[in-house]
Amino acid sequence: MRLIDLSDAKGQIRVEFAGCNMRCPYCVHIHQPMKEWSVEDVVDFAKKSTTENVYLGGAEPTLQKDLMPLLRQLHENGKRIILKSNGMRPAVLEEALPYVEGFVLEIKAPLDDIQAIMELTGMSEERSKKYVKLLHQSLDIARRKWLRIWIRVIPEYVNKDTIPRIMPDLEGASEVMLYQFMSNPEFDLPFNGHEGPTPSWSEIRELGEMILPGVEQVRLVGDQGKLVLK
Repeated sequence: MRLIDLSDAKGQIRVEFAGCNMRCPYCVHIHQPMKEWSVEDVVDFAKKSTTENVYLGGAEPTLQKDLMPLLRQLHENGKRIILKSNGMRPAVLEEALPYVEGFVLEIKAPLDDIQAIMELTGMSEERSKKYVKLLHQSLDIARRKWLRIWIRVIPEYVNKDTIPRIMPDLEGASEVMLYQFMSNPEFDLPFNGHEGPTPSWSEIRELGEMILPGVEQVRLVGDQGKLVLK
């Protein structure tokens, strides 16, 4: 398996995979160095940890051919697994259902705006349309478990005008996380002229309040820290 990082901090083991089937222009993972790890290496690392919580993320975990053996062995060792995905491989999410506690899926913009999807994923129109179809399937699968939908708030794409168009796809999520773009330099590359945290924290909160009536809770993350709206 190709990993960017493997760490044990903040109450969870984080397995950050390399490789993705998108080319999002703001993604840091495309440019990060990677290492080869075996399933046994990761499982041995997890066994030595006192935490039960494992987060599989990074670029795109579902591309890893050894993902299922890893999930099974972590599950057999009593680990509680959250699997993050871009949603392009719903069949893998379906196969993962017996082994995971939940999923994290990202919605980048209103899914009816193919031009925005193309700009945010670096994919062609044809692939972007296919991605939207696959993401809908993945969301349906993920709703059968705990599901966090996270939204990177890039103002041109996620704002007061577009949130109502995104809302129908948030239905059934356990929580929505709004992340303030560029608020953590380890997460983003500058994009569309944005080189610092954007939009303002007050605007992030306003968007959270708009979403809250439709979901159980909204988690805000940005330069002012973290806040949970219920």
